[in-house]
Amino acid sequence: MAKFIVKRIFYILLVLFMVSFCLFMLFRTMPGDPVDIFLPPEVTSGMDPAQVRIQQAQIREEMGLDRNHVIQYVFWLRAMFQGDFGISMDTRLPVLDHVRAPMTNTIVLNILNIIIVFSVSIPVGIYCAIKRGKLFDNFSLVGSMIGFSMPGFLFALILIFIFAIWLGVLPMFGMASTFPPPAGTIAWYVDRLRHIILPLSVIALTSIASMIRFVRSAMLDALSMDCVRTARAKGLSEKTVIYVHAFRNALIPIVTVFGGFFIGIFSGAMAVEIAFQWQGMGQIMLVALNTRDIAVLMAMNIFYAFIAFLVIMILDLVCVLVDPRIRVN
Repeated sequence: MAKFIVKRIFYILLVLFMVSFCLFMLFRTMPGDPVDIFLPPEVTSGMDPAQVRIQQAQIREEMGLDRNHVIQYVFWLRAMFQGDFGISMDTRLPVLDHVRAPMTNTIVLNILNIIIVFSVSIPVGIYCAIKRGKLFDNFSLVGSMIGFSMPGFLFALILIFIFAIWLGVLPMFGMASTFPPPAGTIAWYVDRLRHIILPLSVIALTSIASMIRFVRSAMLDALSMDCVRTARAKGLSEKTVIYVHAFRNALIPIVTVFGGFFIGIFSGAMAVEIAFQWQGMGQIMLVALNTRDIAVLMAMNIFYAFIAFLVIMILDLVCVLVDPRIRVN
């Protein structure tokens, strides 16, 4: 096990190095000059051309853009290991300060989503597999198909129309009221809760729709295994057969899907965040792409890659604990 963990950590570092190098070269060779973002044409229109060139040269030197791309990457890599991910071109703040609040908002939204999705989809998916072909199963399959095929932004518009415009019981968008209650009070938490209900509902319902079908399929495969039939032949109770023998064999694919949900905790749902004006990582990444905010793009892509590789390694270890037949090399 220790050898497996050390080997995976080495692979993670190697792949991260390759990913960071490719991304850095890609962003540096994109059309456009990052200096123009700091000195846009509307700012330099009334300035002396010689003075503009001097300021552009100073900014290019401060940002290290006057060096070779490979040398720039080496300096960026050294700064990254020291905890310096650069300055955001959008807010002129350090990248960590720039993404701290949006990352927190996205994490809160997606953790609540994961709790709701797995609390609902696992028991419903198991029950659908047990009652295969019955009314509840057919109703769940139709509902999950509608939720799975409906685009998130369309679902968001429908909920906004029903609960914000027609009934008027929930706010249409935003994260807090225009004049919110004092922070830390019960009224403040209630206000935040009212604003999170609609975006959380959109993400959770679309995720539940796909997860129910997945759990149902995994349970149907597990219920048809020889070990389950043997357990029934021994006279074990149906609950023991389903929740001890069948569900344990269905856990491996379910745990694998959970890894994808966990990675999504940090990335945000761009369409939902835009529809509800939720200040999360989806909007931050969209703005960074539009403004060529290379420091933010590099930091977040490396972070997502690291989280993805780390989750894959943890999932491999969890699968070994769930199924002792699996061996790690």
